[in-house]
Amino acid sequence: MHSICFLSAKDNLGTLTAVQLLQDMATKFSKLCYLIGQHGTSLSNFLRGSKDASNLSVLEHSNIFLDSYTEYSASLCNFLVMGGFSLLSKPAMDFFTKNQELLQNLSYIKDEGTTIPETLSSLFFSPIIRLHEYARLLLKLAMCFEVSSTEYKKLQDCSTNYDALALALNRKKKEAEYTLGFWKTFPGKMTDSLRKPERRLICESSNRGLGLQNAGRFSVNWFILFNDALVHAQTKWLRAISQAVDQALRGVYESSPPSSGSVIWQDPPLSRSAKYTFYKDPRLKDATYDGRWLAGKPHGRGVLKWPDGRVYDGEFRNGLEDGFGKYTIPKKSLRKEDCYLGYWKDGKMCGQGTFWYANGEVYEGCFQDNNRHGHGLLRSGKLTSSSPSMFIGQWVMDKKTGYGVFDDITRGEKYMGMWQDDFRQGNGLVVTQFGLYYEGAFSTNKMMGCGVLLSEDDTVYEGEFSDDWTLNGKGVLQMSNGDCIEGVFSGEWGSGIKVSGTYLKPSIYEGEKEETKTLKLGRLSVPADEKWKAVFEECWQQLGCEIPGKGDPQKAWDNIAVVITAKKRQQKGSPEPLTRSHTQTLESLERIPQHNGSFTMEKYEKIKTYLINACETPMHQLGRLVETLVAVYRMTYVGVGANRRLLKEAVREIKSYLERIFQLVRFLFPDLPEEGSTIQASTIVKENPDKPHICNGRAGSGSESPEPGYVVTSSGLLLPVLLPRLYPPLFMLYALEHEKEEETYWECVLRLNKQPDTALLAFLGVQDINFLGENKKVLPSTKDSCLSSAVECLQQISTTFTPSDKLKVIQQTFEEITQEAQESLKEGFLWSMDELFPVFLYVVLRARIRNLGSEVHLIEDLMDPYLQHGEQGIMFTTLKVKI
Repeated sequence: MHSICFLSAKDNLGTLTAVQLLQDMATKFSKLCYLIGQHGTSLSNFLRGSKDASNLSVLEHSNIFLDSYTEYSASLCNFLVMGGFSLLSKPAMDFFTKNQELLQNLSYIKDEGTTIPETLSSLFFSPIIRLHEYARLLLKLAMCFEVSSTEYKKLQDCSTNYDALALALNRKKKEAEYTLGFWKTFPGKMTDSLRKPERRLICESSNRGLGLQNAGRFSVNWFILFNDALVHAQTKWLRAISQAVDQALRGVYESSPPSSGSVIWQDPPLSRSAKYTFYKDPRLKDATYDGRWLAGKPHGRGVLKWPDGRVYDGEFRNGLEDGFGKYTIPKKSLRKEDCYLGYWKDGKMCGQGTFWYANGEVYEGCFQDNNRHGHGLLRSGKLTSSSPSMFIGQWVMDKKTGYGVFDDITRGEKYMGMWQDDFRQGNGLVVTQFGLYYEGAFSTNKMMGCGVLLSEDDTVYEGEFSDDWTLNGKGVLQMSNGDCIEGVFSGEWGSGIKVSGTYLKPSIYEGEKEETKTLKLGRLSVPADEKWKAVFEECWQQLGCEIPGKGDPQKAWDNIAVVITAKKRQQKGSPEPLTRSHTQTLESLERIPQHNGSFTMEKYEKIKTYLINACETPMHQLGRLVETLVAVYRMTYVGVGANRRLLKEAVREIKSYLERIFQLVRFLFPDLPEEGSTIQASTIVKENPDKPHICNGRAGSGSESPEPGYVVTSSGLLLPVLLPRLYPPLFMLYALEHEKEEETYWECVLRLNKQPDTALLAFLGVQDINFLGENKKVLPSTKDSCLSSAVECLQQISTTFTPSDKLKVIQQTFEEITQEAQESLKEGFLWSMDELFPVFLYVVLRARIRNLGSEVHLIEDLMDPYLQHGEQGIMFTTLKVKI
């Protein structure tokens, strides 16, 4: 139809300019027809074949489409300004004389009173309407993807470009119509000389109060502002049209002057990127939104600004903040602003986030309904401020409630216990930088009730309290020398105490009383299983279980896959993409492990490998859990918390972690046997009879157990993942607890290591050194030449973390001793303890391990119980005796 009009009109237009413009418009239209045909073909292939939206022409070649429509619109507007449609009406009328209704049907203007030029104009501008159709098509395809995906972003951006171009071209059309109306209103030689295809009228002074400065009384001044020229009808003129020039510079063009004092409100756009100011919604009163829309509501990425300075920049869903976003609130009194960065749901802060308060506080943790709710960390003040402190623990509706740790840096105190409505309430524990230790009851933020107080010099008070560090009531005070006072106490610790009671001197049979008191520590503190319940509950909820242990494992695996997939999509657009190995790890975590048949060691190893990868990946629910537990553990036992009396608490807490994580693992892997069960090995490897047997998790040696197997324990499965991250603060507590023993041991090691090998061996009772072999020459002056490989092996105990790895080092040390002396030993010779003991003691002394006693105590506290009676247990006992 358009082509016929072009051919018919070409021979009937009068002016040369109009003919040239029509030819240019025909060329642009031909290109546009070709692109529309390509779009139709690609859309048909999309509907019939593969559903890959990236192959659509409007998406793949969007730049070509946008440029072609822009060129066609520019040519069309130039033709309109020069009155081309009026000139075209006569040949068009001749062409459609017999069937004028065809022209009306092709045009989207259905008014019967429409003139031929208006109908032709609407007909030639009709292809531009397709831009809105392209935008709607791409937006509908985008809704098939997640908002955070790259596919959604690409389709949404392309839809926005088409929508924006349609609006821009419509504005260009109105400018051309406004300019054409000016030429028709003011015909004449002067205006005809100014008439050009590209020239557009911005405004003219016939309806504006503009005049020349110092102009004559009867002078007439007419100003015309075009997009490329300013015209004044007289020879003298002044550029006193600042308002019009400002509008031109800003790109704001008016088709007609607006009436003064009137405000025209527009309805929100339906589906596009647009800017809009709300005026009805009470929550968004006078707020301006700039971003994506869907069905008249903000949906997708956008920015919302309130008149009072509040700004939300993030994701929306159905008109509400939903997803990840940043929210700032100005605080004029402090000349600063509150800032929240995190997740939203239904218009409220919900999920993980960080809140920077204008007063300097920072909260990192969970939110619900705009309140701090769940596990979180609050930092108050700075180290240079008057009241710096940190709290990490459970929150309920913006208040500290449940278990938490409060570190008062100014006072040098750390509280670990229960809270209720921001008050210390219930059982708790306090340590100070001066070595004081208290455990007992708290009420309304004060030590009140029964408690135990220990000082740095091991003085112990057990009795009643009425305030912080204030004794008031019956109690027992035992001093470091063993003396004891029983009676009624009153006064603040360290400021003088009044006592009314009985003074007792210990007898020779009560020497263990102090040790007995020390062993009772922990009975008035919070049980380990009650600590950090909010952290574990959050993990269970992320797996789809409202009640811990109650749920569908398949749903839990689905939630894991969804979380990892979403995180991977977010990482695609980040400046630091995932490495290939990391991507492969995430892909392996997405797949649900399948276990069919009986449970074997191979399946156990697969579970262990999966757990190692999961716990090293914060994207995984288990990885986030471990990351949080490591953070709270370090927060608790670092700094003031590095108190030797907290060692038992720290060990019990680790064991509690293992039990509760093991419960999660067994929920995900129902086939995994219970704690203490034995997995039968699929292949039994016979040990070399010449080497000591290494248990390595076996229930016993082949001679002791006819069916050897692996004992399933939470420590054996999870300690390799957890303990290396908790090792620094834990080992520091061991070193502090056994500091005196270590000093005595180290002095002995340094003194004995001054002796040469022969003297030291003789001192230890090794009279015959022939076991070293014929090639070993031990001179009276040589040092560190005997059993060097065994010494180096034992030194590796300080580089390992788990008890099982440390036991392997001890096992290998015995093997090295045996192997180095193998040449002089008879075949089948076995060490007797009398012969092995002094040789092993020599290796221990030459190894010079600074905190060997702490290493031994750590192994003893955390090793699997079933290993104590095996071969490794015997070797460990041998090492323990030497310390």
